[in-house]
Amino acid sequence: MKKLFDEKQILNLIVSTLDVAKVEPLFGKDDISLISFDKVSKNISNKDNYLAITCDMLIEHTDVPPKMTFKQVARKALVSCISDLCTKGIRPAIALISLGIPRYLTKYNINDIIKGFSITSKEFGFFIVGGDINQSKELIIDCNMLGFSSNHLNVPRRNGATPGDYVIVSGPFGYSSSGLAILLNNLKSPNSFFKKKSIDSVLNPSPPFMFGLKLSQYLSSSIDSSDGLAISLYEIAKESKVNLLINEDKIPIPSELKKFSEINDLALEDLIFYGGEEYNVVGTIARKNLYKINNLAKRYGLNLFVIGKVTDGIGKVFIDLPNEQRRLLKNKGFTHLS
Repeated sequence: MKKLFDEKQILNLIVSTLDVAKVEPLFGKDDISLISFDKVSKNISNKDNYLAITCDMLIEHTDVPPKMTFKQVARKALVSCISDLCTKGIRPAIALISLGIPRYLTKYNINDIIKGFSITSKEFGFFIVGGDINQSKELIIDCNMLGFSSNHLNVPRRNGATPGDYVIVSGPFGYSSSGLAILLNNLKSPNSFFKKKSIDSVLNPSPPFMFGLKLSQYLSSSIDSSDGLAISLYEIAKESKVNLLINEDKIPIPSELKKFSEINDLALEDLIFYGGEEYNVVGTIARKNLYKINNLAKRYGLNLFVIGKVTDGIGKVFIDLPNEQRRLLKNKGFTHLS
């Protein structure tokens, strides 16, 4: 039987790769990790009285598509948590990461995973301060991430939408669903740019970092679209006890998406609403804040798209059709254990 790169060796690799010189102790040196607030002071102000916590688990057979490198796998595991925090306007500060390592991984595979953690933590400005390591049948990465907030009233919930609000999104839909279809089934693409952009959206997902940090405080509700646009819209509608009326023509999509759906005999609606892992902000905004948030979006070079409105209701999402007709949108997308 192949000898597994053992726990102590992995711990030493983590310590030598991550920027942990002033974090003591770390991982296998003791049962806890200590970090001075001075170390994370750029993410904490004197007014930060609230601790924000999120977690996410990556499982190899459900979350790792073909052609994804181990560095990219590590990034994806962290991006899920980063997206959850920044969608609420919270900058990540500290992460704890636990690894389930299968026997078939080599030292070089593990080294690439650790490098992926290091690169991503530096990109988004947080510290990895501890975790756990165990043997597993497949690769598992469990991330717990913490951030800080000065005012819980400025953190948009899923239940804050009210009739008269606008429904907004932060970016296009359709790239990730197309990219995954290309990777899994080698589908045809309208051109090389669309193929590259779609695949890259799957292998190198980008959370709505600056959008969330700069604009989320003006939103009445928000969620990220990691499970699909339809599910995200329904979560806001159900939690807020309202209906959402969506103008399908206003949803930003790649110009080549319709052609891609046609040449591969795929439903365009499925690519837009049910793909998942787009990592866009989906939210609502009061009419009085629309002018302000539009100006801020322009100032920071951020995309902001108004795709519908909030109406009285009981948690339904409708597609707005000509002649004042409406069609109920199916509530489906990616769900674990479904």
